[in-house]
Amino acid sequence: MNLQVAMQGGDRITKQRNLFLVLTIALSITSGALSLKILAQEERIIMVPPLSSEVMISNRKVSSGYLEQMTMVFLNSLLDLSAADVLHKRDMILKYTSNSDQSFSKKINEYFADSLEKYKNFDLVTYFTVKNMEIDEAQGEVIAHGILTSRYGKHGFESNPTSYRLSFEFSGGYLRLKEFNQVVSDKEQKDNKQEPKGELVK
Repeated sequence: MNLQVAMQGGDRITKQRNLFLVLTIALSITSGALSLKILAQEERIIMVPPLSSEVMISNRKVSSGYLEQMTMVFLNSLLDLSAADVLHKRDMILKYTSNSDQSFSKKINEYFADSLEKYKNFDLVTYFTVKNMEIDEAQGEVIAHGILTSRYGKHGFESNPTSYRLSFEFSGGYLRLKEFNQVVSDKEQKDNKQEPKGELVK
């Protein structure tokens, strides 16, 4: 009787051990498949800077500190460009472009379409260094003054002082871009007609 009980106990242990082995193999296969899927995926993460000031000042307006910090984020995608990332940055900007007027997204699309052609043709890489900003909290507008550096492949680079205006609106819980354009003074327009700004350095 004791032997029979012992044999039955041994059978149960063997079955449990086999079941455990099957489960272990299945989990290993699942884990391996998940790892391969993660490695195959290409994820792009947008880093939003930590906020050092109050965001909202009313139900439709944001603080100057928030405008300043988000302007830096938008400028990175609008001006720090190469032929390889123009389309990706266009898509990021369009996600946060105002849809209150169709002309806003149309102009952004035109800007990046022109940029793609130019950056490919000249093997161009640019980045913008902000020096200071003029912030109109009431209107949701920012003028960023700084230096735009352009590198033309192996043909050298040039750096030009320039300014850009960005206008925003707060909608759907997000700060959205309405317009983006270069600020050109009357003097700069005259200078552009006479000679190119900046000096190409090799």
